[in-house]
Amino acid sequence: MGQVSVAAIRAIPLPEPQNNVPTAGERARTQALVSAVNVINQAGAVGPDREVTYSTDSVTKTLVISVVDKQSKQVLVQWPSDYALQMAQEFQKEHPDK
Repeated sequence: MGQVSVAAIRAIPLPEPQNNVPTAGERARTQALVSAVNVINQAGAVGPDREVTYSTDSVTKTLVISVVDKQSKQVLVQWPSDYALQMAQEFQKEHPDK
């Protein structure tokens, strides 16, 4: 008779499902950041030759807030999204009519 060998089989975890649909909380935060960028730009808070922009980081899928030169489109500084929200809130407190 032949010899039978036994090998342990290790369970391979299934990959996490890729859910690219943002949650309601993520959508609300994105909308708040877009509004904050608009408030900051309308206020001219970063100067006449600069504007605040937002884009989505391709790796982390988070919004990146940048101050760019209007002419050269060079990024001058990047802000944490919480800073942009706070800046817009402060402007709205100081200028409730706008």
